[in-house]
Amino acid sequence: MTRTLLALELEGVHDSGGQIQVVRDYGLRVDGYALYLRYQTEQGYALAEWLCDHPQREWLYGIGNLLATSYHLPLHDLTPQGLAQAPH
Repeated sequence: MTRTLLALELEGVHDSGGQIQVVRDYGLRVDGYALYLRYQTEQGYALAEWLCDHPQREWLYGIGNLLATSYHLPLHDLTPQGLAQAPH
């Protein structure tokens, strides 16, 4: 039986000259936040991702910034890949 994960994620993003990347290093400046809805298998294989590929990302960053500042969310990588790479 295959288990799946449905997650709504808020990720910090860094803008380096128009190139947007997810912040996974605490030394990298967070310029905004993006909202993702992921559907993954237990092994971490993405079956689908929504919102992250929307052509007009500004509204996603706006929602992400609103959530992050409203709830004072710390920056943590809680994806299966991030948890596997976290120092123990």
